[in-house]
Amino acid sequence: MHVNGMRNIEEGRKRMLEKYAESQRILEKYSVLPGKGSDYMSTLYQITEQNTSDVHSPKQPLVLKRINDSVTEIYLPFKDNLALRENYINHYGGIRLGKVLQDLDSLAGAVAYKHASNDSGELAPIIFATAAVEHIDLKANLSPSRNYQLTGIATYVGFSSLEVFIQLRAVPESGELTNPEPNLVASFTMVGRDKHTGKASQLNPLLLEDKDQRHLVKISEQIKEHKKAAAEKTLLKHPPSAEDRLVIHQLWLEASKYQNDTCRLHADLPSDMVWLDKTKMESVTVCFPSERNVQYKIFGGHLMRLACELSFANGSVFTHSCPSYASLDDFSFKKPVNIGSILRLTSQIVYSEPENKTFQVAVFVDVIDNINNATERTNTFYFNFCCPSGKVRKVIPHIYEDMMKYLEGRHRAQTGKIISKLQNAMQK
Repeated sequence: MHVNGMRNIEEGRKRMLEKYAESQRILEKYSVLPGKGSDYMSTLYQITEQNTSDVHSPKQPLVLKRINDSVTEIYLPFKDNLALRENYINHYGGIRLGKVLQDLDSLAGAVAYKHASNDSGELAPIIFATAAVEHIDLKANLSPSRNYQLTGIATYVGFSSLEVFIQLRAVPESGELTNPEPNLVASFTMVGRDKHTGKASQLNPLLLEDKDQRHLVKISEQIKEHKKAAAEKTLLKHPPSAEDRLVIHQLWLEASKYQNDTCRLHADLPSDMVWLDKTKMESVTVCFPSERNVQYKIFGGHLMRLACELSFANGSVFTHSCPSYASLDDFSFKKPVNIGSILRLTSQIVYSEPENKTFQVAVFVDVIDNINNATERTNTFYFNFCCPSGKVRKVIPHIYEDMMKYLEGRHRAQTGKIISKLQNAMQK
């Protein structure tokens, strides 16, 4: 019996490694990253000198695609692949979420390319890029002693964009449920551009075959509507609402207790509070060709990883402990980041709920123009953390700009809860 048990374990491990190898082949076929044999230097001249005005892509006939045609599965066998686990493990024995975010972005791209292919699986002359991440919910921490399956599917298709819904689950072991609750769910928006002209390229339409699929698309549309409504109410377009003004007033009253009346300087706060502008943490990095995508821009997943790891470092200092990721709120990739760019990432605790042991870290990504001594913001990420065992302090804004950051964080936390409920309804 013992021998048979060991044989079954070894056979299971072999099957898992075969699935992992197959998933890597899928990611290579439908890749948002350059192939293994690509040479940056050999194409550098073509990138800088190519004139695309006279280039025309051959039109590939559109085909009606079913939702299930886009289903793509990849595996992260941390339990059975020690080399992979070594690459993902963090300093306290968990899994580096930043690395997983890169995998999510790659999978979303693979789903998009698969949907855009023809019935024979041939790729269309389209290049996809991540336009936005709607919401990422981490429902349970990932363990280095488990294998995981990531499944992506196209749930909505517009003219040149599509929504991709991703679930990450632990691969069931003996005696466990065959379809366990997901550890993580995420929604991505991908946009397709003509490979040569860069113009919007029409995508294959989506065929809905039953009420479950129509329900899936309806929820995707609701998420888009919530995002659109939230964008219309942004503080960059409208002044604070009556409710927001009440929050601001309460914050001002709180701050005034600890400020010098003469020059409005900071004063010491109680141990359970901290000035918002005292929670900054920065990092600077140079963007190298090894982090490029097929468009010869910096891979969005790489930017997410950098922001993710900086947010964790700041959260650890803020709580004097090891906080856990709860979610990543929606954001858009406003502008592509060029190879060779100098990036400055600035993180800040912008919102906290001490009573719930939660807080939010915003990470602002700026490209530094060292020639013209200027900066340009390309992204802002919002990470939500929980810290049951640590001390979550109340952040107190000091100036009007900080109060706007606080309100923005509060709005995003509220919108994130709504989108999280909608994503729960999408799970099988």
